[in-house]
Amino acid sequence: MSDKINEFSYNVAPVWYDIRGFFILSLSYRNTLFRQIKFFSENLKGNHLECAIGTASLTMFCMIYNKVFSKNNYKMVGVDYSEALLKGAKWKLRNSVLLKEDLRSMSFEDESFDSINFANGYHTLEGIDQGMKEISRVLKKDGTLYINILLKPKDKILDGLSRWVNRYGMRTGILKRPYTYEECMKIPDQYNLKILDASIHQNCLYLKTQKL
Repeated sequence: MSDKINEFSYNVAPVWYDIRGFFILSLSYRNTLFRQIKFFSENLKGNHLECAIGTASLTMFCMIYNKVFSKNNYKMVGVDYSEALLKGAKWKLRNSVLLKEDLRSMSFEDESFDSINFANGYHTLEGIDQGMKEISRVLKKDGTLYINILLKPKDKILDGLSRWVNRYGMRTGILKRPYTYEECMKIPDQYNLKILDASIHQNCLYLKTQKL
């Protein structure tokens, strides 16, 4: 998959992006929106970076959840390389800093952020190795990085639809590929991170990590 194909796949109307994401979450991840909100809202703290923020719909719900339940103090910075999606994000998060950035070459100084969320992006990014190196670079020592990663479906019967959605995603450029659990467990060592918690829910792995 080329960068050009991948960028074109995400240069879509914000409303279509959200609808598409909901169906992928339900049919491929086989997860609920609430699970993601609860997971990522926990990591809103300090100087916070949202990677591949998209239209910011998930981020907005996380901020609402945090305001009601966690009540952490944080300063929000969101980045994405799609101008079309950032327009939707800027409408939702008018008091946040939202920037057009390529995750593989970000403009931030080393160790700029206390916490980073990388929601629904690891398995979509072409050049993920460089992207993760950059994310680790801008994260402070002892800072926390929360990621979720699409896993390869295992259930031959129930996951038939999930596999179809994944094939569609890879063909159209909205998905690079799903990963195995074993591959995911090697991620922290590659980017100077340690695992604080790892949990699998259907076809999705949720990782809480901390920079060493």
